[in-house]
Amino acid sequence: MKPFSAAARARHQKDLLEVTAIPTATGCEDRVVAWVERWARRRDLTIDLDVWGNLMLRRTGVRRTPNPLVLAAHLDHPAFVVTAVDGPAEEGGAAGRCTVEAEFRGGVGDAYFEGAKVRLWRAGPRNTAGVPGRVAALRPADPAVPGSFKTATLAFARPPKASPGDFATWDLGGSVVRGGTLHAPVCDNLAGLAAGLAAFGALLKQDGAGNVRGRDVRLLCTRAEEVGFVGAVGAVKSGLLPAGARVVVLENSKASDHAPQGAGPVVRVGDATSTFDPELTAAVARAARSVSSVDPDFRWQRKLMTGGTCEASAYAVFGLAATCVCLPLGNYHNMDLAKGRVAREFIALDDLHGMVRLLAALAGGAGADGPSLAERLEGIFAQRSRVLA
Repeated sequence: MKPFSAAARARHQKDLLEVTAIPTATGCEDRVVAWVERWARRRDLTIDLDVWGNLMLRRTGVRRTPNPLVLAAHLDHPAFVVTAVDGPAEEGGAAGRCTVEAEFRGGVGDAYFEGAKVRLWRAGPRNTAGVPGRVAALRPADPAVPGSFKTATLAFARPPKASPGDFATWDLGGSVVRGGTLHAPVCDNLAGLAAGLAAFGALLKQDGAGNVRGRDVRLLCTRAEEVGFVGAVGAVKSGLLPAGARVVVLENSKASDHAPQGAGPVVRVGDATSTFDPELTAAVARAARSVSSVDPDFRWQRKLMTGGTCEASAYAVFGLAATCVCLPLGNYHNMDLAKGRVAREFIALDDLHGMVRLLAALAGGAGADGPSLAERLEGIFAQRSRVLA
């Protein structure tokens, strides 16, 4: 896989800036779903949906196989979901502060909530404007209610149009690039989604050249990852994700001295919960080495990333071969540890472009050739078992 042209990188960056600025929340991913559907329809892709609202993108005309290669990215991010509205409910209503009650879906430390700015969004796919407000109070989850979340009171200077099911995000502005770094309200995991879409777009161009038309490669977009991989489990249970699928999860994981930003995308061998499928992880690493063989400047990392747990662990529980490629992430879940406040997440653009290149190579067949680890060990045993005699 040769380096992408400047025009292709610019196109990938444009989509990255757009998608990472879309407001989203667990269970309220409609705007991201609408964006993905528009992207897919412009390219005449087939879109499969399951009962849980997960999406699977497939190339039209490619024969389905029992064991497709599936790139998988989740569409949600920690945010507030409205449960009740107090005070005037319509724009232009009575003067005075209006409050909204909301549950917070996702993992963010309590210290980041007090007085933090938020923006309230209407549910649904339409790009309506958000209403600015602040966090007025925070309460812990009710231990007596299984599956409950901590809740917050959000205060607004002017009464917003709001209903249960609407959602609020941190008010952090849009996505910007500064000095080779993307700063965005949502890198986790919309940057992973952008990388998957860019790689899928590159695969379509290879189709035009007649190179990889027969390969069954798909892109799975899941919901509700941030509250325990609910969408991923749903995709398995609904059959949207075939039992024989080989799943490469696309993620963002906390950057560290061990896995720094700017050193390339990470072939993630495991997370805080489990280690991933060794054969599939080895295939991804072979794809990375194949890119390095034609471009010595291509950078990548192979690391155990223990800053969190990703969907690959969930898929493994259900018997699927799964691994992960991730981007080293700054300000994980919008938590700026140095300043003790919410802030944009950030990634290195070169890591993102490297991830697209690696995924495109993998989807195009790089890493698929050559003996598996099991075959190599059998061969070694056949050649050298005499030493045990």
